[in-house]
Amino acid sequence: MPSPRILILGATGGLGRALHRHLAAHFETTSWGRAELDFEKPDSISARLAAHPFDVLLNAAGMTSPDACEVQPERALLANAVAPQILAECCHARGARMIHFSTDYVFSGVQRDLWFEGDETVPVNVYGRTKLAGEKAVLKASPSALVARVSWLFGPDKPSHPDSIIQRALETDELSAVADKISVPTSNADICGWIEQLIIRHPTTHGLLHLCNSGVASWHSWAEAALAIAAGLEVPVKTTTVQPIELASLTQLKAPRPLLTVMSNAKCQSLLGGEIRNWYDALEEYLVQKYQPQ
Repeated sequence: MPSPRILILGATGGLGRALHRHLAAHFETTSWGRAELDFEKPDSISARLAAHPFDVLLNAAGMTSPDACEVQPERALLANAVAPQILAECCHARGARMIHFSTDYVFSGVQRDLWFEGDETVPVNVYGRTKLAGEKAVLKASPSALVARVSWLFGPDKPSHPDSIIQRALETDELSAVADKISVPTSNADICGWIEQLIIRHPTTHGLLHLCNSGVASWHSWAEAALAIAAGLEVPVKTTTVQPIELASLTQLKAPRPLLTVMSNAKCQSLLGGEIRNWYDALEEYLVQKYQPQ
């Protein structure tokens, strides 16, 4: 079997960059950003894809800011649902595989400690609703597609919550973070490894799959873990203590957020074999590489 040719959408995002760096070492890989394929111009998508040869399409593009989606719902629908449907139709027509990235925000965040792939989806904001619409559209247009839900991504290509909290701790010892919003921080590097396995070893896996590290965290515990690791690496943070606050106190947020969106990775773990590591271990590895590069 020849090695599959891969097309990655979302080239300028943290996950898109990580996927390209990882997969380009093993496959013929092309990455496109908005300049190459604009989701807000859906009529141009089919022709653009038809002109490029690929066997696997990884869609890491979309409108991911909940607040931006709340204020611009039409744009969010184009980016998160309309464009992915066209991508899926194109993939299905040419016999290519599509792996589409979605989010834990498709869940309501209430009355459940752990969410499984088959659980009811009741998103609480425009971002979650448009991403859910995208999931359904992709799987309807291309039944062989895989929808990979991810949560709280971090990695070297784009600053995320741990990077921001460490940066703030270099300047002040007065820090706060939300303690009642809970999910699973997930390493972009780990996702890249799982995607590689799914491409090579599981070419027919389709439907919904949760791709996340193990364990549970709040924005608060994630922040304190990052600071503790940084301090151990002799990063001159002014504190390792973060004041816990409630999500409701962040009145500047335009979109509501689901509180409890811890996704089960049992299906992924069973499929790929071996244990999926805890988010803390992945975070520690990332920060060691960032602050003590060899």
